[in-house]
Amino acid sequence: MVSYMGWIVLSYGLAAVLVHFLHGVLLREKPKDGKRLHYILVTHNHGNQMEWYLRALSWYARLRGESVKVTVLDEASQDDTVAIIQRLRDQAGIELTTIGLMNADADEISRQATAWTEEEIQVYVDLRVPQEAAKIPYVHV
Repeated sequence: MVSYMGWIVLSYGLAAVLVHFLHGVLLREKPKDGKRLHYILVTHNHGNQMEWYLRALSWYARLRGESVKVTVLDEASQDDTVAIIQRLRDQAGIELTTIGLMNADADEISRQATAWTEEEIQVYVDLRVPQEAAKIPYVHV
């Protein structure tokens, strides 16, 4: 009798997980307001934090059932920031693009950030400023 109850509870649990997964997939196919989130991250030697930032955005996209676009504007990093970005390019839920900026100034970065379409909700995060990382979901500074 106990084994039958165990199978019943397991079946209900698996059915609930399947419903949540399919609901997330269906929500990902059609955006709610027609606008997509686009995070623009400006980096310079952020190898220690970059993996956590990208994984947090991936988890956020999965939990919300949305597709998130991430563009990384890298200002000539000397550490492994670009290598980490390349390795995490295939994260589920995010579309990742890297643009290298050599000796970039604030005007050039703003031009790059405003060059994208108006059909996106853009979140500009300059990671060179310490408190800006708080704009990324699940990241607390």
